[in-house]
Amino acid sequence: MKLYKILPCIIAVITAMSACKKEEAYLEKSDSKENALVYVSRQANAQKITVYPAKDTVVSYNFGASFAAVGLPLNNITVKFKIDDKAFDSVNVVRTSQNLSPYLKLPESAYTISSLDVTIPSGAITSNLVSLKYNSKNLDPNKVYMLPLSIIDASGYKINPLLKTMFITTVKYKAPEILADRTGWTLTASSTQAGDGSLASILDGDLTTFWHSQYSPSVLPYPHWIQVDMLALTNVTSISMAPRNNNNTGFTKFNLKGSIDGTVWTDLLTAKAMDPSLKALQNYELDAPTKVRFLKLEMTEGPQSYTHLAEFQVFKVK
Repeated sequence: MKLYKILPCIIAVITAMSACKKEEAYLEKSDSKENALVYVSRQANAQKITVYPAKDTVVSYNFGASFAAVGLPLNNITVKFKIDDKAFDSVNVVRTSQNLSPYLKLPESAYTISSLDVTIPSGAITSNLVSLKYNSKNLDPNKVYMLPLSIIDASGYKINPLLKTMFITTVKYKAPEILADRTGWTLTASSTQAGDGSLASILDGDLTTFWHSQYSPSVLPYPHWIQVDMLALTNVTSISMAPRNNNNTGFTKFNLKGSIDGTVWTDLLTAKAMDPSLKALQNYELDAPTKVRFLKLEMTEGPQSYTHLAEFQVFKVK
């Protein structure tokens, strides 16, 4: 048989043998710690747990440790976790520098952890799972909490420094919401400038139309207000507003109040900023869904004594 006919066969055999050896290396058990790492197995991103307002429900979250190397561990690897206060403080230093609210420590009364030790068995690459259970009723849905869990020991194996800590943080539950139907809603205002926009314009869905407070024959100063009667109790989750499309002199600060009867009012949003140069809907979320019939928008500051508004929308629980 000619050489050029058998050469491909020889190459194929050598390649197959090489592949087998390579595969065997990955399956071989070894107690060598060289180039081997242990890490938190669910650390790709910070893990978030949802806080459901006033909900008495226990929720479980599971995590563990993983092993990475060419080959498999010959012996069991005991991996020890701890609640890492140093990591907690480091994260809050960064948040404070970015003008973000610092995290609060997840209170011990709100959660339980089945164990802070796990085991990666001989010949395996993942450990058994730890169960974290938490109850939302023990957490304030308007605050942010964090629980950092770090690997502190892995039976002498090196711990991946980038994947040694899992930051479990809370996020507030956001109820599914829809845009409320504004048909038939009635409006009143502290003033309206005749011949320059109309109060009904803030409900017409057109960003080019607007309401304007009085500026003639005399300019009325802040505060200005608009009151909305939604005709029925509505479980409000947020509002959206758009400033006048061709003018940047609208209000820059506002409050929002809510009422069931139009007489007794509750603060829903306080001292919120509005950008009159941003010609788009700007959304403001309430701390929690609130049932009201009346809404009162109090405009408190702006570059001029007068103000204006193009659109006002209300979102409610679906």
